[in-house]
Amino acid sequence: MQINNIMMDQELDSFSSKGSTDAKLNQEVTVDQGKIKPAARNSYYKIKAQYAGAAEQAKMQYEQTETRLNELRSGLRSIKDKLKNLEIMSFFKLTCYYTLPGLIYVVGDIMFSMELVVKGWGLGQQNAFERYSLAIAIGLAPFFVKYIIDRFFEPNLENGSPQLKKLLAGAYLGLGLLMIFAFCQIAYVRNVFFRFMKTDIGTETNVYNILFENHSVAVALSFILVALMFVIGGGFLLSFSSREFSKRKVFNVLTKSKAMKQAELETKLEMLSDLKRQYVEAETILSDWNNKEECIEHIENELKYAYKNGFQNELTTANSNNGSYIGEIHEGKDNFHHFVRQLVDKYSMINKGDKYNE
Repeated sequence: MQINNIMMDQELDSFSSKGSTDAKLNQEVTVDQGKIKPAARNSYYKIKAQYAGAAEQAKMQYEQTETRLNELRSGLRSIKDKLKNLEIMSFFKLTCYYTLPGLIYVVGDIMFSMELVVKGWGLGQQNAFERYSLAIAIGLAPFFVKYIIDRFFEPNLENGSPQLKKLLAGAYLGLGLLMIFAFCQIAYVRNVFFRFMKTDIGTETNVYNILFENHSVAVALSFILVALMFVIGGGFLLSFSSREFSKRKVFNVLTKSKAMKQAELETKLEMLSDLKRQYVEAETILSDWNNKEECIEHIENELKYAYKNGFQNELTTANSNNGSYIGEIHEGKDNFHHFVRQLVDKYSMINKGDKYNE
């Protein structure tokens, strides 16, 4: 039975001091069964309550740690599933295939608009700020298209109904075919320009007059298709690039969260082993104190021994100067009072002898 307890130590010290005090005062033994029993019972309840509280606290900490471990395991499984389903494009591929081409489309649209603003509309010829502001405002149209795609196309393409997904897939396919047609139309107009520029039509002949007289529809359509290429191409490429960068951000956040949870999991596993040991020890100690009468009797014997020890130590110290010897205290319930009575008598006789010898 473990009684290594602060409260018990205090009780033992108190009874030891009382025994020492009684010996100094040359008094009868004042600690009897009527006083030791209540003190032992009171100490028992205090100590058991302390051990019960320690066991309950150890159990609570163990259960809390175990619950946290289950949460961490569940969180790690969820993160791993998300990372497994998250397809990430390499930064080089994303930048070179989508981001830079999309930005080049925007720059091309700005340059194309610059020609329209300055030469076509005659604006900004005297004011550079006006010229660039108008050109950039027109050239940023792909960003508006990007917003439309991000807001309406992509969410429905991933989470929409099957009919809506088919409709959007058809729209994407149609826009792709339109881009191919625009490229072919520009190639056709380029071929016309090449034919007139390389053939002998006279130095005084204006090539553009011939083009607009004979191929006005093709030229006008080429300008329209070029503008559509800038808007559609830039908008779709930037939208895809933005979405992929968002996925990379989510990937980085999940990876960091996974590392943090893994580190916490390892720490909690070590804590759980230690807490389980503490919990088992606390329960074992508490179970030792469930036998009430046996524990009280044990405490009572400890208190009696503490009193006798304090009493005897004081007598031994007092009589050592007189060369007297006091025998060793023997444990036992029956001879306790008798033995202490003998100590008191011997102590009185020695003191009396010393008085007469003065």
